[in-house]
Amino acid sequence: MSKIAKMLIAGTALLTLTASPLFADDWEDEWEDEDSGEAEIINGQLNFGPVWSQINVSIDGIEGDVSGAASAVGNAVNIVTLSNTVVENDQANFGDVGAEVNAEIWDIGGDVILTATAVCNAASISTDPDSTSVTSNQSCGADDPSATINADISNVAGGVGLAAIAVGNQIEVDSNANSFPINSFQENISGSFASVNANISGAGAVDLSATAVGNSATFVHY
Repeated sequence: MSKIAKMLIAGTALLTLTASPLFADDWEDEWEDEDSGEAEIINGQLNFGPVWSQINVSIDGIEGDVSGAASAVGNAVNIVTLSNTVVENDQANFGDVGAEVNAEIWDIGGDVILTATAVCNAASISTDPDSTSVTSNQSCGADDPSATINADISNVAGGVGLAAIAVGNQIEVDSNANSFPINSFQENISGSFASVNANISGAGAVDLSATAVGNSATFVHY
C-alpha cells in the first residue's frame, strides 16, 4: 500500500473525529452495580441545528507536507467499558451536516493530504466483559450530509491524496463477551453527497476518493 493511501485511510476514519472514549466513572447517566459488576449506559442525543465546517486556504512554497481536514458530525458517542454492560443508544439528527475544503496549493516539497468528512450519527461501542447487550437506534433526517473538496494543486514533489466521505448513520460494536445480543436500527431519509473536484498537475502520485453511504454497521465478536 502506498504512503498516500495509508495517510488517506488514517485521515478519513469516521470515528477519529468524535468524542474521547467514555469510561464507566466519567458520565452522569452511567453507573455500576457493585454487586453484579454491571455497567448500564443510556445515551440520548438529538440535534436540530446545522453543523458545518469549512477550510478555505491558499498555500505555496512549503518544503514539507501539507494536510487539512474538515469534519462535521451531528451526533457522536464513543463508549468503552471493561465490565458486564448494557448499552442503550438513541441518536437523531435533523440539522444539515456539511464539510467543505477549498484549496489552492502549489510548490510543495512533500505530500498534500486533504479530507472532508460529514456524518449524521456515529457510535463506537467496545466492551471486554462476560456479557454485553446493545440496543441502538439512529435516525438521520437532514437534507444531507455532504462532503466536498474543491482543489487546484500543482508542483508537488510527493503525492496528492484527496478524500470526501459522507455518511448518514454509522455504528461499530466489538466485544469478546460470551453473551453478546445486539439490536440495531438505522433510518436514513436524507441524501448523502460526497464530491472531489480537482485540477492537479506536477505530482509524484495521486489518490482520489469520494464515498457516500446511507447506513453503515460493523459488529465484531472475538
